[in-house]
Amino acid sequence: MEEKLERMGDQVKKVDITKISTNLLEAVKQLAVYDTKIRDSSIERFYLPRLEQIEALSSMRIEGTQTTMNDVIASDVFPDPKNSDLLEVYNHNNALIRGSRSVMLDGGFTNEGIKDLHRTMLTGIRHKNKNINLGEYKTEDNRIVSETKAVVYYPPHAYEVPEYMNDLIDFMNSGNYVFHPLVNAALMHAQFESIHPFDDGNGRVGRILIPLYMYKTDVINAPMFYISEAIEKDKIQYYRNLTNSRSSDMNMWINYFLQKCIDQAKKHIKYFQDLEKIHKEVSELIKKNIPSQKNMELIDTLFNYPQLTAKKLAEELKVSRTQAVRYLKSLEELGILYPDQKIRNTSYYFEAYLKLLL
Repeated sequence: MEEKLERMGDQVKKVDITKISTNLLEAVKQLAVYDTKIRDSSIERFYLPRLEQIEALSSMRIEGTQTTMNDVIASDVFPDPKNSDLLEVYNHNNALIRGSRSVMLDGGFTNEGIKDLHRTMLTGIRHKNKNINLGEYKTEDNRIVSETKAVVYYPPHAYEVPEYMNDLIDFMNSGNYVFHPLVNAALMHAQFESIHPFDDGNGRVGRILIPLYMYKTDVINAPMFYISEAIEKDKIQYYRNLTNSRSSDMNMWINYFLQKCIDQAKKHIKYFQDLEKIHKEVSELIKKNIPSQKNMELIDTLFNYPQLTAKKLAEELKVSRTQAVRYLKSLEELGILYPDQKIRNTSYYFEAYLKLLL
C-alpha cells in the first residue's frame, strides 16, 4: 500500500532539535564566514561564476551526465552550440539569475516561478525525453526508481501536485520559522523531491531551490552557496537519506544536509583564500615584468579565461593578434601560462588557477 506523503506541518513535527543542534551551529558558523568572505572580497567576479558552473556540473553528474569543468573552460574559447550538456550548464546559470529575480520581485516563491526554473533549465537539452512538459507540473503519475530500476517510492498523484506544492510554497514563504532557515531548507528540499512535481528534472530544480531559499531567508546575501558538489561525492547516501526522510528518520536527513553545508562552506572558504593568493602573486608578477597600460585588463582576462588563445586575448584586450601573441609569450616566460603542442590555434593554460578549479 502506498504511503501518503505528509504535509509540511507534519514534517516539521518530525524534527528533534537536540539531535541536529551540533551540526546546525557549525553550519551557521561556517556559512557566516563564507558569506563575509564574499562581501569583503574584490575578486568575487572571478570566483562566483566558476562556483556556479561547478554546482551545475555536480548537479548534472548526480543525474549521470559526465561533462567536466575542462569542457566548460574550453567552450569559453571554442564554443560548441550543439553540445547539449554545455547548454545545460548555461541554462543552470540563467535559471539561477531568473529565480533570484523572481524571489525578490514576487516577494517569495510562486508556482509560476518554480515552473520557470524548470523551463529555463531544461529547454533545448531534453532530446532523450521529448514527451515532458517544460515548465508544467506532471499530468501523469511518476515514480522514483533505484539504479536497478526497482521502485523505491511512489510520489503523490499528478492531480495532488497543486495542493502539495501550494502547501510547500506557503512554508517556503513563511517568515515564522519554527527552526533556523537552514533546517527549513533541508525540510523544503526533501519535500520537493518527495512531491516530484515534474515529469523530469526534479533533482536539478530541487537543488537549485536550496541557494534561492537561503538567499530569500537571508542566510546568505546572494544566491551563491551550493552543495551539489558535496552531495555528488556521496550521492548514494543522499538518495538513501531522502528515502528514509519520508518514513523513518527526518533527523538523519537534516544532519546529512547540514554536514554537506559544513563541508562545502569549508571548501569554498579554502578555495577563495587560495584564489586570492594566486591573484595577488600573479598580479604583482605581471605589473613588475610586463609594463603596459593593459595590465589590469590582462590580469582580468587571465582569471576569466584560464584557457586562452591569441585570438581570444586579442578580442578581450582589443589589440592586434600580433600584440596578443607577445603578451602570451611573456606570460609563458614568466611561468604563468603553458602552451599545448598545437601549431595552429595554440591554447595557453593558466596552470595555477586550473589546478584550483579542477
